[in-house]
Amino acid sequence: MQFTQHIVVYADEVALLGLLREWEASDAGVDGYVGGRLLRFRDKPGRYVIQADFESWDAAQVNNDRPETQAWAARLNEIIQGEPKYENLDVIADFGSGAS
Repeated sequence: MQFTQHIVVYADEVALLGLLREWEASDAGVDGYVGGRLLRFRDKPGRYVIQADFESWDAAQVNNDRPETQAWAARLNEIIQGEPKYENLDVIADFGSGAS
């Protein structure tokens, strides 16, 4: 079953985009990592959702345990305001965009 993690943060958009682009340019393509998105709350300035998609919960856990991921999370904590909120979601079905 596919797995998605949301990280809800308050941050400066430019700094957050820079950090996410660095992640994508690095070896973010580890086994099981499918991709991600940055979403901005329309009604809450400065609030964002980082969405990371994985083939499975297990693949996400392997990624989470990597030193590179831990270092990235530490850098994220340096640029956000307050504590991040992590939401762990199993993908039940995909709709639209040619998804099956």
